[in-house]
This record gives sequence, C-alpha cells and structure tokens, in this order.
Amino acid sequence: DWSLETINGYCKEHFGDDVECVIGEGKGRIMLARKAIKQGDILFQEPPLHIVAEDADNQAFQLVQRLCKKEPSMFDYEPLWYWTALQSLTPDQLVPKPKIGTLTPVNPQQQKRLLCLYHEPVAEASEAVKKIVQQLGLGVSPAVVEELLQAWILNCFEHSEDPLGYSAYFASSFVSHSCGANGIWSEGDDGLHILRARRDITPGDEICISYLPEDVLLQSAEERKKSLKSTKQFDCGCERCAPSPKGAPGSDPCRGFRCPKCAACGVFHQLDVGTSNPLEGVKCVECGFKVGAADAKRMLEAEAALDEQLKKLETAIEKKPISKVLKDAEVKTLLSFVGDQEAGAVGPQHWLCDKLWEQLETWYRTLGASRREEERRMMELR
Repeated sequence: DWSLETINGYCKEHFGDDVECVIGEGKGRIMLARKAIKQGDILFQEPPLHIVAEDADNQAFQLVQRLCKKEPSMFDYEPLWYWTALQSLTPDQLVPKPKIGTLTPVNPQQQKRLLCLYHEPVAEASEAVKKIVQQLGLGVSPAVVEELLQAWILNCFEHSEDPLGYSAYFASSFVSHSCGANGIWSEGDDGLHILRARRDITPGDEICISYLPEDVLLQSAEERKKSLKSTKQFDCGCERCAPSPKGAPGSDPCRGFRCPKCAACGVFHQLDVGTSNPLEGVKCVECGFKVGAADAKRMLEAEAALDEQLKKLETAIEKKPISKVLKDAEVKTLLSFVGDQEAGAVGPQHWLCDKLWEQLETWYRTLGASRREEERRMMELR
C-alpha cells in the first residue's frame, strides 16, 4: 500500500514534520515544505535506497554488455540501465542463480520502494529484457525486470563516474523538476542525498530540484524540454518553460535577439511556439518596437545558422584539438552572428552565445599569453 499516508509515514520517521507528500494537480505526487527554510539551509538528508555501478569483472555484466553491442536495434539503453534492474531483484527472484556471473539481491522492502517510484505500468517486457533473462537463465518474470528498469531510468541520480554508477532514493524521488528550482542536491558520504534551499522557501511551497545539469539550465526552453522529454519522458511545464497561466505567451530570457530599431538585446522568443514565425509581432522590451515578419525571419535564420556552425565545431573538436580546428577568420565569422556586432542578430543574451563564448575562451587559452585579454573577455561575457 503506497498511499500518501504510507509515504508520509516514512517522511515523518526520517524528517519529522519538515516536508509532506501530497497529490499535485496534473503532476501526481509532489513534496511540500511545512516550515520556512532559508537559502542555503538543509531541507532534508536521505541515505540511498540502492546504489548500482558497472561491474567490469562480473561475467553477468559482461554478458549484458555483449548483448547491447551485438544487437543495438533491440537494446535501447546502455548496459548499466539493464544492470540496475538485475541488481534490484530479491533472493526469491534469484532462484535459480544466474548461469554466469553473480547478482546481488536486495531485500523485499527495498524492491517494493523502488517499484513505488514513478514509472508507467508494464504489461509486457521488452524483447531486450526477455533476452537478458533468458541468457542468464533466471526464473524471474521478465515483466518484473522491465518494471524495475523503467523505475531506475525515470528516478535515478548520478552517483559515480569511475565506475559509472547510479543511485536511487525514496523520498527524494517525489521531489519534482523545475528549470527554476528552489532546491539543489548534492551527495555526501556513503551516498547521502543532501537537499538544500536554493532560495528562501516558505511553508506550503512545492520543493523542486532540477533534473538537468547546471549548464543545460542555460539553454533555451525548447532545448530543455527536448532533453527532459527524451530522458525523463515528460513535458516540462515549469515557470521557465510554460506560457503564463493568464494566457500571455511569455518569453524565454535565454533566447534573446538584437532589436532592429534600437539595437539592444530586447527581443525575446515566445514560449508559446504554436506559430510558424514565433518572433513576428514580439515587442522589444527596451523600445517597444514591434518585430515584423521579415525581421523575424532574418533573426531566426541567423539563429539556425549559428546553431549549425556550433554543431560543426563540436563535431570537429571531438577528433582534434580546437587549436587545430579554428583560425582567426572562422572566429570572426562566428562572432558576426552575435547581436553585439552591427550585423549580428543573435543575443548576446542567448544560450547559443554562451556556448560560443565557452568554445572561444578555450581557443584563446590555447594560443597563450598573446591572446589572454580576449580569453578574459570571453569569460566576462559568460
């Protein structure tokens, strides 16, 4: 029985009366603060429900790796995801033991709490999970493994890099995402999950953290929503991503453009992108100029061109150092897109400009002392 009463019983046992789990309209289970929390103070601390890491020497993990590599069209996830599910089975479910390698069981309460975490109902296991269960000779229902897999995918936190490992938590998993989160988490000793207030929180406020890395939070609302949809399978409706509830479209402060009239970075992309030309009719926040169709089209084309150039650069520097990729002429071309140039249209208050300055900061650094001033300028712009 995973009613709110049960979840809140856990919270009361571990955190007193500081937080409460409730049903949020259109969101499911969410966490509310029940006392005032000052910026920087701890909301709560929680030990891990379970930690699973890659096990390169384990023959069972090696089997999963081989299957993923051999049949990538069948196996949608990296080996560690399947491994988290396999390492979350109970002793009874590991009878008989795997044909090769070893699997470490969890206790029934651990698994029950894992399965309480958000995931879509599983009617039938994927072919990938069925194959893993069959190859290992396990007697457990593949549907159970599939359900554990989905719970891990949608609720885990990064735990370690070498070996790569994920951690799962119980109460922490009911803390919703927001791109403007009022909480931020860190990991303490032994995987302790520490949640602090990113800003002052009042009683009754929903507690939110970001499911995205800090650098991704600087990206546009459109990019953040794409990332969350692909990794966490939900459409973000937070205050930074969704139009105003009063019906106003709202704007994206990470996606600004140079005003054709006053030249300030005062034109911001609408959050409601239901139109074919989302900049048309937008008013400059500095001078009030209303952007026409032609200017709107030109701005979006410049944005697309800068995006394409940055993607080409990122691909190129995967193969060789940036000092071997960029020359002064290419840098001049890239900077010409930015709205602080006479011919530029994008930004400078734009997430692509931040990406550009990050790359150029690195490039100038590789050129040594003679370009130190330009390197410093890129740092200041960021």
